[in-house]
Order: sequence, then structure tokens, then C-alpha cells
Amino acid sequence: AVEGDTEPSMLLQKLKSNISKNVQTKVDQILQDVQRFSDNDKLYLYLQLPPGPSSGDKSGGDSSSFNTADQLHTCNWIRSHLEEHSDTCLPKQDVYETYKRYCENLQHRPLSAANFGKIIRDIFPNIKARRLGGRGQSKYCYSGIRRKTVLNMPLLPNLDLKNDPSELTELVQTYKQEVTEAACELICDWAQKILKRSFDTVVEIARYLIQEHIVNPRCSQAELVTSAALAGASLGQKKFTLKGQNS
Repeated sequence: AVEGDTEPSMLLQKLKSNISKNVQTKVDQILQDVQRFSDNDKLYLYLQLPPGPSSGDKSGGDSSSFNTADQLHTCNWIRSHLEEHSDTCLPKQDVYETYKRYCENLQHRPLSAANFGKIIRDIFPNIKARRLGGRGQSKYCYSGIRRKTVLNMPLLPNLDLKNDPSELTELVQTYKQEVTEAACELICDWAQKILKRSFDTVVEIARYLIQEHIVNPRCSQAELVTSAALAGASLGQKKFTLKGQNS
């Protein structure tokens, strides 16, 4: 626990030493205001933070061309994917390429190889640089770390949502509903291309598969879909009959 607390504090101290007193003062003022924010206010603020460098940043390969978010993403990736191990060596280029692909998949800007190496040495101060392999095939390696066999979830900003479980539950349910609706639309589009007919719902696709015996019509899932369709048709017929009698 002590080691986990030390790593972010070391990074914070290093970042603080590279910013001006004016910026430090502004950050302290912002933090004082944020402490009075509600959970929704904090979430809105986090989502509104601008990505990438500000207009005042200089281009180049030094650490000043990368914002704090880039460095924190890198720090989180290193801690969640690597761990200390005295008997293991990892090729530097392989580690960096894996990290770079991770950033590209998430559309994050990766740090340069030099800046990545600085952060990895800050997190694992006991690692050493070694050159291993035969003549003409040698590689520069990090000695003293290995890839984690079980990956941990990266650290996320603390928005204190746990103080309001109902709000967190609502956000999760809304997200799941949106994902399900999007997935159903994709499945319907795919089925239309494959089966050459239109479908409005996944249930319609299931009924078609049962009717055409593309799936086993006697399985429990098929029987449930069929019974639901019959129940819906029966209910509609009853409504039609009652309407006819009333007229």
C-alpha cells in the first residue's frame, strides 16, 4: 500500500516542479472551487477538459510538449501492465511499441520513447538498462520488470459517485441500455444484408430463424420466442373481436 501511494506522489512532485508558481496558484484555486461541486458538476468538468496541448505549449520532443493527461495515461498503463521482477528482462522497443498500440487504439497521444523511458524509471527506480543478445542481434532491455500475468483496471478519476449510489446505478443502466440498443441496430443491419430482408427488432430475426429452421425450433429459447409471439397474436385477436362486438 505504501508503494502504491508513493508512485503517484512522486509523479505529482515531478510535475509540480516543472510548472510555474502562477500555474500552481491557479490550480489550487480551481481545486478549492471543485471541492464544492456536486457529482454531476465534477463529471461535467472532467468531460469538458480539453485534450492535447494548449495553444501556449511548444512543439518538440521534450516533456513540456505533453500535457498532464498524457503523462497520467502513461503512468496508469505502466502500473497496470508491468511489475517488478528481478529475474526478468524486457526489450525496451517491445514495451514501447505495446504501449504505443494501446494509445493508438484509444486515440491517445503517446509519449516519445525518451519521455516514456523517464516515467518508467520513475515508477520502477530499481530497473537497469542492459544489452542482451549475440553480435548483430542484441537488444536494449529493461532488467528488473516483467509483464503482469493478471492486468489490473487502470486508475480512473475519483468523482465520489459512491456517495450517491442511485445516481451511479442510473448512469450504469443508461449506458447499458444505449449499448444494447446500438448492438440490436447493428445485428438488424447485418441480418438484412445476409438474409436479404428487413428486420426492425432482434425478436423478428429470431422468429425468422425459427420459422426457416435455421436454428433448432425445439430448443428452450426458440419455444420461449414462439410462445411470446403466439401470446401477442392472441391478445391482438381478442382486442379485435371485442371491438367488433361493441360496434
